[in-house]
Amino acid sequence: MICILLFCGTVFYGSAQYDREIYFSDTEIEPADSKGLFLRLENATFINNKEFFNPYQPGYTLIGYYLRPMLEYHPGPDTRLKAGVHLLKYSGLNKYHQAIPIFTFHHRFSEGVNIVAGSLYGGLNHDLIEPLFTFERVFTHNNENGLQFLIDRDIFSADIWLNWEEFIFTGSPFQEEFTAGISSLVFPGDREGLFRIELPLQLLATHKGGQIDASDERLQTLVNFATGLHADLTIDHSFLKMIGFRGYLAGFRDLSNEIRHHYDKGWGIYPNILFRTTWLDAGIGYWAGHKFVAPRGEPVFQSVSRVDPDLTSDRRELLTSKIIYNRKLARGIDMGLRFEVYYDLPAGQFDHTGGLHIMIDQRFFIKKLQRR
Repeated sequence: MICILLFCGTVFYGSAQYDREIYFSDTEIEPADSKGLFLRLENATFINNKEFFNPYQPGYTLIGYYLRPMLEYHPGPDTRLKAGVHLLKYSGLNKYHQAIPIFTFHHRFSEGVNIVAGSLYGGLNHDLIEPLFTFERVFTHNNENGLQFLIDRDIFSADIWLNWEEFIFTGSPFQEEFTAGISSLVFPGDREGLFRIELPLQLLATHKGGQIDASDERLQTLVNFATGLHADLTIDHSFLKMIGFRGYLAGFRDLSNEIRHHYDKGWGIYPNILFRTTWLDAGIGYWAGHKFVAPRGEPVFQSVSRVDPDLTSDRRELLTSKIIYNRKLARGIDMGLRFEVYYDLPAGQFDHTGGLHIMIDQRFFIKKLQRR
């Protein structure tokens, strides 16, 4: 009965494409852009309202924008350079929360094999599930720096990256901190067929440590993984266009020398059913987690409270419902609407969140540059 209510709730809240492509960065290098100099402007204006009343994550409103003005130069048909600044502004603050320089070196070694150094294609580009990587990081932490490999071949695709988040010098009073991840898909069948199967493998490791800092904190290494099955059936119908399944087994391990938290290992299962129609995409899911902890994940899935670290629950069990509406307003300008419901089965409690996002990615040609 609860599943029916959750599904019906999504039907009455609007229309959607169940995808996140408007939140992805442009990772394609076009040979025709060789020697071209461009001005690029990336922007996200966001309003997220979490009506949460559970003890694991407080409710709040996230409202603001980020702006990324950049110069983009293509010295050859397989290389892109970008330089600019990432500006993050929360409404109600009189100054920018972040003002961080951007520099990206991106080279395509061969078809489907790329290296990225400096500022990475981060956030939702990693395409991780929300128990491992919360959606809102596309707004709050969309400036990752380090090294990245992007692979897209006929039967395999992968995003492999290292995001160095805290650099230390000798005697620094804090630890170095970085995140390493792999997000990959294997395609055992036809990627463009009416029935498609994908085998995902996701791995995310967060580390705090270092040998030259003066911090009293101990080394910490936490690892999360997820694997499972994607299956999509395309339907030639006037209304229903696709039925999809996303099923995951997720895991957690604390590999630190000394365990400082309540749990050192855990797991979760996360099956989802998706429906795509001519005017509505919706999804329902189920989460059962046992001693599951993910530092970058959506807090509502965790067994340790973000409100009170001493509040834990060995088992978390949720029903989820999601709707995403994406609409192209103009070339390079998209609007996204999200509505999500979480029902805590043991507590008998509903939480929900809604968001409105305007995503802009505009590029303006300046001139062709020729070396003398």
